[in-house]
Amino acid sequence: MGTYGKIRNIYILIVIIIGKCIVAQSLSYDISTGTLTDFNLSISESNTPGSYANGTEVWNLSGFVGRILYTGPPTTMIFSNSGPVASRTMNNRFYFTYLDSNGTSNTNSWKEFFLVVRAKGMRHEGADAQHDFSQVNTVIANEGGSVSIPYGAGSERVEVGQVGYASSGEQGVYDGSNRYAYLYPYRHIWVDVTVIRTYASRRLKTGYYESHIMVSATGGSSYLLQLAGKYGYPWYSAPPSFYFKLEKTIEDHFPFSLLQTKNSVADALAVGTCTYHSEETAATIRFSSDREGTSDLYLLRSSSGEFFRYYLAFQSTNPSSAAVAVTASTRFPTTLCSIHSVIDGSLHQMHVLEGMIKMYVPAHMYPLAGNYTTTIYCHVTHEE
Repeated sequence: MGTYGKIRNIYILIVIIIGKCIVAQSLSYDISTGTLTDFNLSISESNTPGSYANGTEVWNLSGFVGRILYTGPPTTMIFSNSGPVASRTMNNRFYFTYLDSNGTSNTNSWKEFFLVVRAKGMRHEGADAQHDFSQVNTVIANEGGSVSIPYGAGSERVEVGQVGYASSGEQGVYDGSNRYAYLYPYRHIWVDVTVIRTYASRRLKTGYYESHIMVSATGGSSYLLQLAGKYGYPWYSAPPSFYFKLEKTIEDHFPFSLLQTKNSVADALAVGTCTYHSEETAATIRFSSDREGTSDLYLLRSSSGEFFRYYLAFQSTNPSSAAVAVTASTRFPTTLCSIHSVIDGSLHQMHVLEGMIKMYVPAHMYPLAGNYTTTIYCHVTHEE
């Protein structure tokens, strides 16, 4: 989501080790009625975070960011600063820092804020599928604060004889045909996130401001909220704002046998997903094996120096198309379409590219035993 500059390089790291799995988790963003941009930094709302630790909803305030969507087992979400660190602060909270017309951050100019969040669940079915199980807000007053998610979410099923959940949330033992088939009581869990601006600031000047907040779930998933605010009426254009996510969809350590039989673009092994959404800015996505974006020589390397080549493919799912082999010059443009909220069904016009990142190897490949790693770089180029 919102980031600045013309090109951003992001990479995923894929590790192959025989025999180890991880728990499936996912974090994503649902814009709902929120925003990632245009936070008015002339507004000051409160210096007392504790006054929001009650049952009164705050998603209808002007600082509503949107929803963080979660699937996976019960977890804790931690909110931490991952961008520029504001200078000469006292409260260890979150801060918008100044961003000039060249995209350079000035940490001496800032506006302080804290977060109010509230976790809720979407049951698998039913007229009352949305469930406010928290009944109370959690205040993230300081950097590194957290909210507990005591329930899991997802579409996984239980085995016969195990305790499961009905689509409307009731619990019971699954007998193979009754309604207690779901592992978790919810299809999705979401966390409403709202910015509350304090009266604290330093050397505010007319222009745009940025704040980068990493949302991390115990279990390994993370998501970067990149927020943009403004003070006064800037003379220069606002930086582009977008949601971009790379997510690994295969376990951290998987056996080479999964990849060994994947010998063409058509049957390549899916290892990750790439998602780009923006209400404002079209873009082009491309992949490479180096940070500069000039090479398509993909290698899996072991710590002992052994290596072997693999090939990359990308299959766009929105817009839908067949998988294609990836070279350093292959470009994947976004398209303008409607995106549905999985929570309330609302529509948002977005520039979109969604797809699967895949790997394949030459036939009859037999590498030496060992642990192999590789890095795939993904480059995002905004259109003028």
